[in-house]
Amino acid sequence: ANQNSPLQAQDWVRNNGNSSVQRFELDNGDVIEILKTDFKSWEVIAGWTYDSRNRVLFGDRGMRQRVAFTFTGPGSEVEFYTIRYDWLKYLGINPYLTFQWNGELSWAEDLGSTTDVPPYKNYFAGGPTSVRGYRDGRLGPRDTRGNPYGGNLKIASQMELLLPTPERLGNTTRFSLFYDVGNVFSTGSTRFFDQNGQPTDYDFELSELRHSVGVAAQWLAPLGVFRFSYGIPLNDDEFDETEEFQFSVGSAF
Repeated sequence: ANQNSPLQAQDWVRNNGNSSVQRFELDNGDVIEILKTDFKSWEVIAGWTYDSRNRVLFGDRGMRQRVAFTFTGPGSEVEFYTIRYDWLKYLGINPYLTFQWNGELSWAEDLGSTTDVPPYKNYFAGGPTSVRGYRDGRLGPRDTRGNPYGGNLKIASQMELLLPTPERLGNTTRFSLFYDVGNVFSTGSTRFFDQNGQPTDYDFELSELRHSVGVAAQWLAPLGVFRFSYGIPLNDDEFDETEEFQFSVGSAF
């Protein structure tokens, strides 16, 4: 981190690990300070998965649940733990319509003398995999430079009504109507300031969950699953970055 780095990153570097400051004088007399820290930590990772879906790709019955837990082991110089739970559930309404619900709850917290979760462990929200209609990874806490900083609590839920598809396209194409809700929050000791320099916070509040509705399509191609969506944000504020049409390529797992 340097003098131009966001205050949040500077604070974490100063107060965690083995921090130090290097100063460099430029030809014009200006002085640049480089803040750095180094630490040794090791993580224990455990997980559990339950999967009863009738198909891995484009399923329409059953469910999948996953839990992942990580924590730093004894002797770590920076200590924290994380818990992530995600789910995917299909519910047949009739022979033609299926309700799909998927979501994620993630939490991270510092331990011992560590002042907050390391910035690289923060969660981000917004975009095709969380809340469509908002730019990918741009929801939630922002640093002193106005960029997404992430948070230690993530809530995301996507509910979709899967629409009937012609039989010849059923295994490769899917259309749906969706309702998304979610956001990222910071409940630790990291200090935040608004664009006017006034202290602010990003604690969890139901009213701060972002909502959107729209239509989506998925197409299974040789390169992977192509996802298209058109989302309409329902309660964005002046600082949110919205993006109605979104496209991504990835796995349907």
